[in-house]
Amino acid sequence: MPRAPVPWAEALRGRLRPMFVAFEARNFRYLALSTLSLGMAQWAQQIGLTWLALQLTGSAVEVGIVSAFSAGPGVIAAPIGGYLADRFRRRSVLVWTTSASGVQATILAVLVVTGRIELWQLYALAITGGVLQSITQPARQAFVYDVSTDETLANAVAMNSGMQSLARVAGPPAIGAMIVFSTAAPFMFMAFAQLIAMTLTLRIGTQTRQAQATLGGSPIRQIVEGVQAVRHDRRILGLIVMWGIVSLIIFPYVPFLAVVSKDVLHTGNAGYGLLASMAGWGAILGLLYMTWWGEFQHKGWAMILNYVVYGLVLIVLAFSTNLALSLLMLILAGFFSSISNTLNQTLLQLITDNHVRGRVMSIWQLCQGLQPLGALPMGFLIAYAGPQIGIGAFMVAGTAAIIVYSLVWTSVRRL
Repeated sequence: MPRAPVPWAEALRGRLRPMFVAFEARNFRYLALSTLSLGMAQWAQQIGLTWLALQLTGSAVEVGIVSAFSAGPGVIAAPIGGYLADRFRRRSVLVWTTSASGVQATILAVLVVTGRIELWQLYALAITGGVLQSITQPARQAFVYDVSTDETLANAVAMNSGMQSLARVAGPPAIGAMIVFSTAAPFMFMAFAQLIAMTLTLRIGTQTRQAQATLGGSPIRQIVEGVQAVRHDRRILGLIVMWGIVSLIIFPYVPFLAVVSKDVLHTGNAGYGLLASMAGWGAILGLLYMTWWGEFQHKGWAMILNYVVYGLVLIVLAFSTNLALSLLMLILAGFFSSISNTLNQTLLQLITDNHVRGRVMSIWQLCQGLQPLGALPMGFLIAYAGPQIGIGAFMVAGTAAIIVYSLVWTSVRRL
């Protein structure tokens, strides 16, 4: 005689299923897993390059320069990525760019393993990696819409962000351990993860809900059309401006966790990996909270308030000299930033017309590329005044800018 279902277990399954409903689509599963693998590769590159720059030169300024080279040129490349995402099948764009990233990762790994890496090569490969990432990300972000439905889009955006957060959790401590073993190990891992990402991307089916591309005219005209779509819709412009504020002023603290670990907390390589992973754990908690909570009103206000709390938490982090307090602040930072970042992306996807989705997401990606540009002046300020003042000043400025934004951008508050 079959056993009757346990009521609480059935209720739990009924509650959990909507939290992961996007994964019921085969194409989204492969996209999410490839995003996870790509995220692991990108963390290996970010941590590996910044640590290698610090080892080669011992300079926080050089860390900032390498970070700037990682994404600064991507500011130019991102609009091209948006055009490609709307002009061609987005799956094809992902295959091309992921394959090219695999080649870049392999070259970098070979140079480091053989001991032939020089500072100028570090710059060149950082630029190449940043350009490729800026071209692929608009298509990858827009592709979330293509492999989901109107009903599952918000969950798909959250779950795609969750894969990036999971990479942030798993990547830094593992890569920190690799650095202890060998400086070349992160770069070998990066090449392997890029290969996995390419394999998973090829598994995505060709049937998606992306309409047949009909863009005509010159690429420049089509890029301008995307800019006009942002400029003419104050809600879209407001969401992108907010993303630009946090990317330029607040996010740049991340690569300088290596400096905090070395000069403030005195915890070395292992401490760096631990610090970098804590924000990822907080991000996963934030995403689980959001998906458990479900649909709610006033997402614009919620996004702004979470960004304000995020900035306040990072101010405490900047001046902390205690490892336990720093770890707690990073968990809280990850929690509030994951909620606000996911709300930003979800609102942008919901209000953007599909025929310009790739180009709008490229402008969003362009603003994300401001992070390393903010890292450069932060690096100079850290070199002049120390990591606590250098990071703390940026966190105070960023939080103040978000508060001013909340008073000015009423169209976003009403979303």
